[in-house]
Amino acid sequence: MKTLRFTSSTSQYLSNLWQSLRRVIARYTEIRVWQKSDRQGNLYWHGYNPNNGDYVSFGTEAEIRMWIEEHYYR
Repeated sequence: MKTLRFTSSTSQYLSNLWQSLRRVIARYTEIRVWQKSDRQGNLYWHGYNPNNGDYVSFGTEAEIRMWIEEHYYR
């Protein structure tokens, strides 16, 4: 049986590839939060959880923080 041997450059390449893949997967599974304002200048917080498709909108930062905590600990 032949043993595979990786050079340090091959090993580094595979490590970088794995880290990149993990970042891509995380990007599509993490909760996303953003802020928008309406024409009158009122600010609103929006959130999206790609794991279950939930989309929410709140008027305060405290409300969006509570939503994040609820989804984070599920």
